[in-house]
Amino acid sequence: MTQNTLTVDNIMKYPLFKITYSLVLALGLPLNAVALWMFVRRLGLRKSVTVIYMTNLALSDLLFTLSLPLRIAYFSTGSWTLGDVACMIPGTLFSVNLYSSSFFIMLVSVDRMLAVVYPLRSRPVRTTTVAWSTCLTVWLVISVLAVPVALNHRTNNDTNCKVFRCFEHYSEQNWRVGFHILCTVTAVGIVLPFCIILGCTVMVIRQLWGMSAASSASCSSSQVSVKMVWLLLSNLLIYAICFIPFHVVFILYGLYKFKFLQYDFLDIQTVTMCLASTNSCLDPLVYYFSTKSLPRKSSCDLQKTKEKKTSHSYDTVPLRGVQELSMT
Repeated sequence: MTQNTLTVDNIMKYPLFKITYSLVLALGLPLNAVALWMFVRRLGLRKSVTVIYMTNLALSDLLFTLSLPLRIAYFSTGSWTLGDVACMIPGTLFSVNLYSSSFFIMLVSVDRMLAVVYPLRSRPVRTTTVAWSTCLTVWLVISVLAVPVALNHRTNNDTNCKVFRCFEHYSEQNWRVGFHILCTVTAVGIVLPFCIILGCTVMVIRQLWGMSAASSASCSSSQVSVKMVWLLLSNLLIYAICFIPFHVVFILYGLYKFKFLQYDFLDIQTVTMCLASTNSCLDPLVYYFSTKSLPRKSSCDLQKTKEKKTSHSYDTVPLRGVQELSMT
């Protein structure tokens, strides 16, 4: 980084971004590439609705990680020399990843909730055809959103330092446009999915609690129930760490830019943006709790065999949704 591009703010911000993006690239690229390969080659895309959603989630994360070398190069030098189009790509893919991940995580949660709470009634909508149609709709909506985001991520001429900037130093007009876009996508792409996931989590926990109280579930079914709860909690964790802080702080920073607040939130903004970038490394938690198979035959399986011989027909009905959770 040249001396004339170094500012007090950049002393912390540039190295932090460079280190964060390097770590996300090192972890996120292999994790999501392997996950995508397993979903397509090993698990197949015609059998499971959940796998379809997770395949699209892994694809979104992979596209984002592939754009990180451009960000790392910029924050290593402090100037941009690759032109407008190259500047638009990583900025747009960051937003595309953020909101597509939000929607796909929501869809995984909704699918798991339907499998537990409405295992029979939800069968007509929990099909691979519906899942692919839903994913296509998500990508179309995200593509429409990407157009104004891309146009708002051009390079900027920093006349004070005599360099071109990318990802920062936006004009007042760009900030006004970007702020309205941010508020809209925060409501539709973050707040709404978060509320739906929270509702799904509450419904699933209540249903599983009722099942355990109404019948003596087998050991393996209890393990699936625990994995299900951890899946939904991991989804909420991703929102709490990656999505919500980033949007709250950026809205507060926008209010500062428009003279509604006096504190600029720049230091917190830098941290929350780094946290938002880590979602591609945390999403494998969703893959883990969604696809981890049940343990091999053990005492749980022996207990399940004994229960099958003595259980009544009405005991098996409430557990139908739990038994479907392994990989429906």
